[in-house]
Amino acid sequence: MSALFLFQLRRVGRNRQFLVFTVALPALFTLFFAQVFGRSADDGYQDYAAATMVAMMAYGAMGAALGATIRISFDRASGWLRQLRVTPVPTRTVVVVEILVGVLLTLPSLVVVALVGGLVNGVRLPVGTWLALVAVLWAGAAVFVALGLLLGLALEQKAAGSAIGIVGTVLALLGGLWVPVEVFPAGLRAVAHGLPSYWYAELGRDVAAGQPPAPVAVLALIGFAALAGALAAAVARRRPMYAVAG
Repeated sequence: MSALFLFQLRRVGRNRQFLVFTVALPALFTLFFAQVFGRSADDGYQDYAAATMVAMMAYGAMGAALGATIRISFDRASGWLRQLRVTPVPTRTVVVVEILVGVLLTLPSLVVVALVGGLVNGVRLPVGTWLALVAVLWAGAAVFVALGLLLGLALEQKAAGSAIGIVGTVLALLGGLWVPVEVFPAGLRAVAHGLPSYWYAELGRDVAAGQPPAPVAVLALIGFAALAGALAAAVARRRPMYAVAG
């Protein structure tokens, strides 16, 4: 398992497009929004910069989790999963490796965006709060690992490539990661509250404010993760991972 895990980790981690969209882009957005809009924010620069940083940490980790696990559809199309089937590696191990890679690759985005927020934008938080913020968002990213795995198992390669862009954009935009939910009309606010991206960012906002995560946010994310995981398991039973078509 360790050899397969390291191979998959290097394989995804060396993808330059993956690194640009999940690490570099959120970090640049953090810098841009804080420096351009933060100075004139009504709630003060510090609060605005911290809120932007948390939102971009969530955005980057979400994209990394989705991008790393949805790649299972590409591996199926290329025949890589069929090759693994004839090795002693059990199918369950392949799935576990995909999940672990997705979980681990969310961490670089969280750390880099936090460093930009603290060292460049001047966000000031106690050391314990910084550590808790990264840890909570790292744990919460499991919901998007499950969602990415579901999409990767259910969709063909071309559809999965489009889905990651569409799903990521919808979750970021309507979940309040790009624009604060407070400025949404009432109907869109209700939609935001039904998305995992909103509750994921809420975890970070609570911790950054020095508070424990709200139980409703934790329960919502557990529910979303359980649902996505159950659906992924159902899809895997109906359509084996090594099937290259159909």
